[in-house]
Amino acid sequence: MTSHMAVKLKVLRTVSLVIGLSACGGGDIGAGPDGRPGTGGGGGMGGGTGGRVLDGGGDQAADDGGGGGGQVGQDASDVVPDVYVSDRPADAPGILFHVANACPFDLWIHGEGQGAVLMPDGVRLHTGEAQDYVAPESWPAARVTAYLDVPPKDLADKVEMTLEKKVDLGVLKKVINYNITYVDWLALPMEMVALGTGGDCKQVGCYVPEAQVLAGCPTGLLSGKRCLSAGNFCSDPANQAAAFCHALDAKVTQCAGDAQKYPMCAGAAGATTPQVYSCAGNIFSGSPKWCAAINRGMLDDPDNGDISLYYTNEPHNVYSKWVHGVCPGIYAFPYDDYGKTNESGFHSCTGGTQLNITFCPAG
Repeated sequence: MTSHMAVKLKVLRTVSLVIGLSACGGGDIGAGPDGRPGTGGGGGMGGGTGGRVLDGGGDQAADDGGGGGGQVGQDASDVVPDVYVSDRPADAPGILFHVANACPFDLWIHGEGQGAVLMPDGVRLHTGEAQDYVAPESWPAARVTAYLDVPPKDLADKVEMTLEKKVDLGVLKKVINYNITYVDWLALPMEMVALGTGGDCKQVGCYVPEAQVLAGCPTGLLSGKRCLSAGNFCSDPANQAAAFCHALDAKVTQCAGDAQKYPMCAGAAGATTPQVYSCAGNIFSGSPKWCAAINRGMLDDPDNGDISLYYTNEPHNVYSKWVHGVCPGIYAFPYDDYGKTNESGFHSCTGGTQLNITFCPAG
């Protein structure tokens, strides 16, 4: 066990362990004999009949509703969670998704990607409840989204994944590509843990209690229950005259004005601060190096991998600085993975069989 406080995932009451999946434009996977999403084990891809929680170390998992709180700025690599493991066989069809709500309020869950919607759709999870689903083994551009009311009302936050099959050492294996990103906004702390045989089946998450996660949201970016990203805020025409949306203009001009010192940045002449925040436009959409450098305040040292130096030089993207202070290792702007892999929340789990998603892992 690490020296840091272990974040304990509550032993969650599972609402349903056998799930159907609605295939858009085709028949239902996991459908019953009458064509509706299945509610029993027969007739389709179903979940297991139960599961277990693997204790991450230290105290035994207990269903007393307790659990350690997260530390502000605590990295996922310093946290030892309890991990729910389904009793489905490793060679069972599909990928098991275990979606848990540890937030102090109800959530409604919607999962959708190319060609399929997780069923049952729109499940309401009370605090401490979970829902299991079986997702297709090939499922591009998918998201699992938490709402504060019946979807599509009050979208809170989302996690992303792409499921695929790849040949690994001559063997066709399932691969779970998964990601937490706060590029658009931060509303809820979230955690993802994939189970599989590959070396990148790792946890990623934000381990701050929900009641604290929006504390320190940069001035002007708080919008209801979200802290808007810099790019999102400046995409609103009503905000584009704000000084915040011109904070990096001088650095853009500097980058574009010296082709010898900043090679491949000359085309950025005339680009704007919002384009830097969003890594958009003719230059910054295709230049991870210079987009990341200006966001981080590292224009004169763009390839330095020492993250302790990021955001120490003015001006910089104050939103991404704040996100990395609260939720280290999670995307806060596009190309945030440039030069340092732990500035992104992306992982790729080969031989994947299960993906655990927890909203508000620290409560």
